[in-house]
Amino acid sequence: MRTSSAGLLLCLLLAAFLSPAVPARAERQLYVIVAKSVSDANYHRVYDAAREEARRNGDRVILTGGEGKAHFRLQDRAVREALRRKPDGLAISVLRSRYLAENSFRDVARDRVPVVTFDSDFTEKYRGLRTGYIGTDNVELGRVLGRETIRLRPSGGTVAVMTGGLDDTNLNDRIQGLGEVLDLGREACGWRLDPRSPLPCRDSYPQALEQLQALLEDPAVDVIVSVGWWAQMSDGYEQLIRRHMRQLDDGTKIVIFAGAHPTQLALFRKGLSHVNIGLDFEEMGRLCYRYLAVLAGGGTVPAETWTGFKVYRRKDR
Repeated sequence: MRTSSAGLLLCLLLAAFLSPAVPARAERQLYVIVAKSVSDANYHRVYDAAREEARRNGDRVILTGGEGKAHFRLQDRAVREALRRKPDGLAISVLRSRYLAENSFRDVARDRVPVVTFDSDFTEKYRGLRTGYIGTDNVELGRVLGRETIRLRPSGGTVAVMTGGLDDTNLNDRIQGLGEVLDLGREACGWRLDPRSPLPCRDSYPQALEQLQALLEDPAVDVIVSVGWWAQMSDGYEQLIRRHMRQLDDGTKIVIFAGAHPTQLALFRKGLSHVNIGLDFEEMGRLCYRYLAVLAGGGTVPAETWTGFKVYRRKDR
């Protein structure tokens, strides 16, 4: 079953009347949010929203994951450690599907812990490890990035893609959607992919900034699309972009970002990017708790639920 972003509100209203609500229980339940990295502020947005939902129902939610750069081994270790607390449900943003499946998720299956994914799903082969996915339709987000690229530069050109990790399912899905719209790989499509792309920063803000600088200084690159927020979260972003403002203003360089964290929006409102696309991490968090509570009570949830996103365009600021 697939729930579109347009139909999400209707589904939630119907759920209040027709499907299992958060079950009333005598015992306090414990649910775990497993981030790619607890150093990533977006996962705290998910956690805060889930924790507030749980508090209203007398339950608990904890956040876990590796620190610093996201790494699949640290995430796997965090899952193992979380299982020691005997959680009633687990929500995870997946880093490397196969590694989790062959390691900690054997224990998750053994303990019969209900699982939903959010933000980043298991790859198709391993989707039997979770009951539902909550988050952005990442392929469609990539398509929107592609359509914004064409809108801003209809004549075509060379596009460079910046990413976090090469194994991140959600980021790869965004790159797939971008490639579909630009028809990358087909001769005479009008678009060429910079040979360094996708450039992974491994969630390092300084590394992403260095990569962005190299792309801005390369006259062969016309459009820079970052499928995440990394360079904009670096302290040096504003200073770097201001050195290239003439190119941004005359369209010689187009800069597009996925993400609309308050830090990113502050930069966007100064004209320091052409497009930002914001994801609804709070809704992901609320639904993570609600779905896990339903599963813990023996109910069912949709296989996929898309949360919305908002496009911020430079002309709209």
